[in-house]
Amino acid sequence: MPTTRPAPGDNPYRIHLAGSATCLGLDSAYRVILDEFVEDRASQKWFIQFDDSTDTFTTRNASGNQRLVVTSDGSMIGSLAEKATVWFITVHTGPFSYSTISKNGSTTDHVIDTADGTAHLLQAISPEPAPRQRYIFEPATATDPAPVSCTNPKNATKFERTFFNLTVDKAKAMGPYDIIVVGTGIGGGVLARDLYETNSRLGDKAKSILVIEKGGLVFHSHCLNTSRPEGLGNNRGQQNDTFFAVFKEDYNIELQDSTEPLVHPSTWKGGPMHCVGGRSAAWGLFAPRVHDKTLNAWFPETVERDLIDIYFEEAEKLFNLSLPATRIIHQQVMERLNITAKDAFHVHWQWGRIASEFKDSKNFDFAEGAYSTIDKLLEIMMSKPPIASDPKSNVRDEHKNFKMLIGTEVRKILLDDTTKVATGVVVRPANGGAEEMIELKKGGTVILAAGSVASPAILLRSGVELGKEAGHITDHDILYRALSFRYRSPGDREDVGAMKLQTYFDMDFEGRFGLANMSIDASSFLPRSKTADKNLPQMIMAFILPCALESSCSITLEGDEPKVVMIRTQEYSEGERQKYLKRMEDITKSAIETIESQLDVELVNEKDRDGEYLSYLELGGVAHELGTLPMPNRKGDGGNSIDENLKLKGHDNVYICDLSIFPMSPEANPTLTLAALSLRLSRQLVPREKFPPSGAETIRVVNHSGEPIKVWVSNFGSDMAPLEIDPTVLLEGDDFSVERQSGVPQSVMVFRMDKLKKAKNGEEKVEKVEKVEEKAENEEEKVKNKEKEEREKREKRKKDVIFSNEPELFVASPGCHKPVIVL
Repeated sequence: MPTTRPAPGDNPYRIHLAGSATCLGLDSAYRVILDEFVEDRASQKWFIQFDDSTDTFTTRNASGNQRLVVTSDGSMIGSLAEKATVWFITVHTGPFSYSTISKNGSTTDHVIDTADGTAHLLQAISPEPAPRQRYIFEPATATDPAPVSCTNPKNATKFERTFFNLTVDKAKAMGPYDIIVVGTGIGGGVLARDLYETNSRLGDKAKSILVIEKGGLVFHSHCLNTSRPEGLGNNRGQQNDTFFAVFKEDYNIELQDSTEPLVHPSTWKGGPMHCVGGRSAAWGLFAPRVHDKTLNAWFPETVERDLIDIYFEEAEKLFNLSLPATRIIHQQVMERLNITAKDAFHVHWQWGRIASEFKDSKNFDFAEGAYSTIDKLLEIMMSKPPIASDPKSNVRDEHKNFKMLIGTEVRKILLDDTTKVATGVVVRPANGGAEEMIELKKGGTVILAAGSVASPAILLRSGVELGKEAGHITDHDILYRALSFRYRSPGDREDVGAMKLQTYFDMDFEGRFGLANMSIDASSFLPRSKTADKNLPQMIMAFILPCALESSCSITLEGDEPKVVMIRTQEYSEGERQKYLKRMEDITKSAIETIESQLDVELVNEKDRDGEYLSYLELGGVAHELGTLPMPNRKGDGGNSIDENLKLKGHDNVYICDLSIFPMSPEANPTLTLAALSLRLSRQLVPREKFPPSGAETIRVVNHSGEPIKVWVSNFGSDMAPLEIDPTVLLEGDDFSVERQSGVPQSVMVFRMDKLKKAKNGEEKVEKVEKVEEKAENEEEKVKNKEKEEREKREKRKKDVIFSNEPELFVASPGCHKPVIVL
């Protein structure tokens, strides 16, 4: 037993045998095993609930909150369905003191046996502590940050406590809400950002929004905008996959393989990232559009039209889509690649579309770098107003209509038994704890953006019958070839630099198009080729292929947690596969020949390779698993879980907005398409209303600035009219109109104010200006009256001839018939 008792609380512990590095953990089947400790493996960390009054404790696993249970046959497992086994601590005294444990009040001490690789609880043979009965409980927080808890913010970092200080209790008290968004990845994060910006234009018409994220603030931006481990810079390019591999978590997944050579033995590389921003914190930044032919063949017609006409471009602007600087050599390479390719390939090589701003647009502006949803969400939280009772305090109040709760897991949606309308969500701390309810307003909306596994799991826990059309999690096939090369003139390497190119290509199968990626001397998500010299530059060709959702894949609940069964797509027959493999091999060979000649390079060890020309990437290699709650498929097969507006079938106020929604697995990275669909959903839920055109004689002002403004309309209709119509204060979302006088030139003047206090100051300034102008007008009127009096006097004098005492000009009034004489 522990040398010191584990302290109660939310901090995880490692449990290992004394004098051994092996630790208790869970395998993928939730069996307890003893294994070498791995630093970032959550399944080897345990939360201890200790009862000091009874000298007992229970244990639950940090990876999925599974309770440590001993079954009737002595097996040790992690379970969400069964009650946790209660362990009793007994202190022994004698020549030496020690503690032992017993199960559920038994008087017999026990040891853990792992002879067959899994853990069993056996009766101790010796009265003295057996070697496998001396357990050490070490706080995992010594090297790992404590998990964020929405009910215990003190566990969070000071940064989190300052800007993400909302707790479940506070969120409940501030509710109910018009909109609850679950998840902050590309789907939920883009949606939340757009709703916030729309809200800022609506004033009193704004919707109350709550965003809930299971994870904490791991990154402050995309991982590539932060510091990176030393040595990665020696390999040109991104290396975002290094961070993804460290911070992702694992599904409870069962991988199934088909017969060779269609599917090679696979390992799983995907998984969720539970943090603010989700997987947008470490995605690869390639942002191509789904090909028009793919949209036309698979996606609903209205979705296809909206994406092409509006939302692809909107998403690209949001992503700060950039193209690298093109030198002459780059242009020559792309031209020759396109000219030398066969017409049947239908290729058009160009720079890869990267979601990053590489350069500042003008002096003293900073490039925004790689895109993630974190930046805007963090900006919103950092701009929260100070608390009214203490404006100088660092503690921030919540935005009136936008709140964000982190470290909180949504377990289920509360649904009315009769109407199936969502009335709220059930949440708990991400590291386990009591479940609580957060209410939704009548007529409100819940948007699940928790990911392609977590979103269907939430619905299943909520009692939603998903049907046979759901759960078909699919990852498209990616095939690649990696080659090492060297420049014949070493200095050319710096001149050329890194290149990442992309093109669609004709698969030579049913008119389908795939996407080809070429990486030249730049990092890639794909494995590097094996060469003796790791410093050699690499050329990597990768092909992403579209496919239907794979019906053999499934998501079910096992102990209230999702279990994933996955297999590679079986859509293509062996003959069809060989056909498009030949096409991709021909494209690769054509590209290699062009690169060799244009860049004057030679390949290394290429002739020594054997086996198939292209290799398969592991499942989940680029984290594109999708399609578990699909929208309608234009082909009419497979069924759908949501409609074309992403609303869950049979539920009027539940929407899905993550990779679950895809009706097929496209040839492109799905991130841009998901962001575009997220923007589309946002504008449908809270429209950015455009006022109808006014008549030619109407002046209309609508305040979409997000701040109070004051409006004046000038009026030059007549000399006697006031110069301006009385000023009008417009709050966010307000509008103002006035009828013009025909043929009279007028203008609109707007004074922008950050706060109503400024508006008040503005009114005082206006009043002062008006008083000054009124005084000036009075003075001007006095001058005019005086001048009028002088004119009248002069006119009167002109009626008669006036002689002076001195010889001078004789003046007669107009119409005078007397002679004009000059003396």
